[in-house]
Amino acid sequence: MRSCAFGVSVTGPRHLDLTEPNQDAMGLNGWRGGWLAAVADGLGSRPRSAVGSRRACQVTRRVLRSYPPGDPLSGALRSIHEQWLEEIAPTPPEDAATTLLLASVTAQGDVRAAQMGDGLLLMRCAGEFRCITPERAAFGNQTSALESEHRPDGWATAEGRFTQAGDGVLLISDGVADDLDSKHLPEFLEALYQDLAGRSRRNGRRWLRAELEDWATPMHSDDKTLVAVFRT
Repeated sequence: MRSCAFGVSVTGPRHLDLTEPNQDAMGLNGWRGGWLAAVADGLGSRPRSAVGSRRACQVTRRVLRSYPPGDPLSGALRSIHEQWLEEIAPTPPEDAATTLLLASVTAQGDVRAAQMGDGLLLMRCAGEFRCITPERAAFGNQTSALESEHRPDGWATAEGRFTQAGDGVLLISDGVADDLDSKHLPEFLEALYQDLAGRSRRNGRRWLRAELEDWATPMHSDDKTLVAVFRT
């Protein structure tokens, strides 16, 4: 399968003004002819959220690289949580709480993805668009997150196969997701594919970074992260 992949995380204007670190993190790595991707958004109210999000992406890459492709994804999610707790120690989990979106794409186009907490997880397989993110049930800025206990029911998961050009998966933090019209998400995925598919890895990252840094929504302040993997 021919594919392309791009990922960028930019610090939001509010954190820049306060000289605070980006609380989002991302990982995007080639893997056996395919890709491993992760996006994490540390909860802004937690003092060590930036550490939690970075460690979540690092652990996700390590677990997915060694996890048998045929085994249920639930086992990998449990391992990610267990290793995340080890990596953030001695920081209390509640101080480093973070959301997490992840995806693995094999060289043959098989994709598995999961989401804990806010953001958007979008897929297109065999030309069919799917929004994996469940509708938000919590009030205000409440969200599920990696914390002290593993919560299998807090994960939304999906599997599929990329069979044609334009099939892909998007992992998007809420700094971007909250500004997208849910009725136009299929068009958003298609527009990204059209803008990125013909670009080199470096050029694509540069273009995507410029888009996120010059985000069109007035008064935007949050960190912004987006990872895209497409079959070309």
